[in-house]
Amino acid sequence: MAKEDQYRNPQGEEGRKVIEEMNEHHRELTSWGLGHISAVKDISPSRILDIGCGGGNCLRMLAVRYPKAHAEGIDISEESVKATLERNSAYHSWGRIDARVASVSDLPFPEETFDLITAIETYFFWPDLGKDVAHAVSRLRKGGIMLIVSEQYPNGRNDEQIRERNAKYGMKVLPNEEVAGVMEKAGLKTQTFTNEDKNWVAFVGVRD
Repeated sequence: MAKEDQYRNPQGEEGRKVIEEMNEHHRELTSWGLGHISAVKDISPSRILDIGCGGGNCLRMLAVRYPKAHAEGIDISEESVKATLERNSAYHSWGRIDARVASVSDLPFPEETFDLITAIETYFFWPDLGKDVAHAVSRLRKGGIMLIVSEQYPNGRNDEQIRERNAKYGMKVLPNEEVAGVMEKAGLKTQTFTNEDKNWVAFVGVRD
């Protein structure tokens, strides 16, 4: 498998290396994104879902930030799920963190299960963004929050670079207004936050 494909679905030893790279590379971005949840709504979640949990870094941050919550992760990559459970073995043994192989398009949870759903650096790999966001929102309780974070967005100066990355990695990075529009259509009252210096964006949506 080419390394470019490992970012979508890490596999084997090369995939594990990519997972570790992403854990480190996305640490600051993830912390920044999570910080915008309280800017929109003060919550104390009991159930959290992280879609595309990768190496489990976001789940660890969520467990620390919300000590009364049970945080679950899903990923299409079996290697990512293994890495998540290994990295968070203590939290897993305490019943605080769990993870399983699953797709955003077919979430193995009942409707209105979660108070908070996060998706860090993953929406651009989802098969059908509109349907997948709506499917995820159906798993949110009323008043629950969905957070989508990306380290890049088209800003008028980097559009060609993003088109090249989209083609290289099989991604579909969209303009911020399109992502926010998809979330709004799915029933989320959405606010958009950007770090223009780093070209980061966080979408925080509250289910009506």
